[in-house]
Amino acid sequence: MKAFSNFHPAVLMIYFLSVFSVSMFIQNPVYLVLSIIGAVLFLCTLQGILKTLKSFIKFIPFLVLITFINPLFSHNGATPLFFINDNPFTLEALIYGCILALMIICVILWFKSFNLIFDSEKILFLFGKISPKISLVFSMALHFIPNFFRYFKEVLAVFKTSKQKSKIRLYIACFSSVITHSLESSVDTADSMSARGYSSGKPTVFSRFRFKKDDLFLLISTVILIILTYIPIALKSTIVFFYPKVIFSPLSVFSMLSYWAFGLLCILPAIYEIKEDIKWKYSISKI
Repeated sequence: MKAFSNFHPAVLMIYFLSVFSVSMFIQNPVYLVLSIIGAVLFLCTLQGILKTLKSFIKFIPFLVLITFINPLFSHNGATPLFFINDNPFTLEALIYGCILALMIICVILWFKSFNLIFDSEKILFLFGKISPKISLVFSMALHFIPNFFRYFKEVLAVFKTSKQKSKIRLYIACFSSVITHSLESSVDTADSMSARGYSSGKPTVFSRFRFKKDDLFLLISTVILIILTYIPIALKSTIVFFYPKVIFSPLSVFSMLSYWAFGLLCILPAIYEIKEDIKWKYSISKI
């Protein structure tokens, strides 16, 4: 349903930045697991359980690859598992590689949710007055990337009906066709914008967004939860050391409060989507 996208763009941006700030920079597996659970639940409500699980399963080889590549280049750690050319393959480097992979997967999942929620209109509303050209380029990029892959699949399906035996030549021809189409479309877009007087005067931005009570509630909830998340982090109650040995800070009231607050913050979109879906189905049943 994408009911979460009905919130004010500024509130949505604050929410996503709050989640990104923890998921991208805090190397604690508890936060990462909570963030991934929240992102997966949110994607399930946006695009369905089956499609989300299929895309999530694709990350497993990536997780394994990054996990085992890191010990090959980083030999820090006090627990060697075995040696490769006299270089230790350590348990600590293996765990750290897994954490790095989880961080990357986590960010990709949240960016996918961000892409489904934020459209070009919201981007232009947020940044149009600050930097119209940058916001326009960014919004066009968000529109261009999915269109590029969609058109690539369509062209590939047509090319597969040909008698081309070499897959390499098939993909090269397909990619060349898509790039040519994209360049021609960009030229047509530029000519159209020029003909309609773009950059000939002061830009104006139409907005249909209004700040409502629900926006205020989400904003206050986000601010409170992210503050409760960061206070124990600032007090080093949730710190994790990976080298020379993996050491977790002992569980305390502060650390549990931080984990609880961030976990609730991550599942807020899924809770809202499920609530709106239940309300919608209940309204339909009354007809």
